[in-house]
Amino acid sequence: MPTSRPKLHLNEEGICSACITAKEKKEKIDWTNRENIFREILDKFRNKDKTNWDCIIPVSGGKDSIYQVHMIKNNFNMNPLCVTFRTDARTKLGEENIQALRDMGVDHIDFTPNPVGFRKLRKKCFLEEGDCSIPDHLAIWSIPPRIAIAFKIPLVIWGENPDIEYGAPENERDVSNLNRKWLDKQNILKGKKAEDWVDNNISIDELISLIYPKEEELDKINYTPIFLGYYITWDSKNNLETAKKHGFKSREEGPVVGIYNYADLDCMYIVIHHYFKYIKFGFGSASDHVSNEIRKGRMTREEGIKLVREMDGREPPEEYIKHFCKSIGITKEKFWETVDEYRGNMWGKNEKGEWYIKDWIGD
Repeated sequence: MPTSRPKLHLNEEGICSACITAKEKKEKIDWTNRENIFREILDKFRNKDKTNWDCIIPVSGGKDSIYQVHMIKNNFNMNPLCVTFRTDARTKLGEENIQALRDMGVDHIDFTPNPVGFRKLRKKCFLEEGDCSIPDHLAIWSIPPRIAIAFKIPLVIWGENPDIEYGAPENERDVSNLNRKWLDKQNILKGKKAEDWVDNNISIDELISLIYPKEEELDKINYTPIFLGYYITWDSKNNLETAKKHGFKSREEGPVVGIYNYADLDCMYIVIHHYFKYIKFGFGSASDHVSNEIRKGRMTREEGIKLVREMDGREPPEEYIKHFCKSIGITKEKFWETVDEYRGNMWGKNEKGEWYIKDWIGD
């Protein structure tokens, strides 16, 4: 994992924060004690007369979502209300996996933000920040707490904490709550709230669902947003095996991005987001995936480097780019101009005018 990854830190021995955390998860954390604490939290919020839901689970329909629902519903005997931000680029496979989640026997809200305002915001974020997924992340993190307030459901159970799984400064890693304080430290939002994107073309009333609630509103319901991955061990392949038992489908044609054919299946635009990560920082989903496999002891570093060489930075499928450009109203030429505009300083051009990453390992 290159040091160009935002929030990744190396210690004096040159070991990254993600690897340090992976070792701590194996050797230092008392998972039995954490699960007991988790059970106490669930008992505190369990609806005693069963006239309301016990908790909210934000879900996308991916393998982690189905795993979360299985654990909360079947292992911990909670009755969740599942909430999904409905992307404007949902895939057919994503729709099928959402249905598999519903078929587990849960109530589900498939929430669609104002599509006009959302498209305008997506275009602005893409052109001004080189990130088409800022609106998605605003929606993902704001819609569940807004619904929590509306239905008076204080407990929201998220999945993994990415700072634990992928690396962050020491004082930001071991965090159990996904609250405003945590959100403010996520580089993916570029330090902006939904309100900050309002201009002469985008009005505030078009972005209501993307506005994170005020703290006083959340305090009234004793809002408690926690990471499941803080309290029980989290592993994508274990989650996959559980999800498959409940109808989850992987991509038979193979991965569209990275090395996993079971990740990033539900939305076409997340693939574009990951491609721009490669353009900006010199690494993509394959680097994320093989680093995870190495940390889990399922792959050697040499095997990982070979896979990254072969698979990192593949261009998004043509139909994804076409769909995206049509949706936000730009040409494909403008798309590729924007790609080059946001290339990081690790990129250079060879004698043929082809882009390449300078000083790549093994060069």
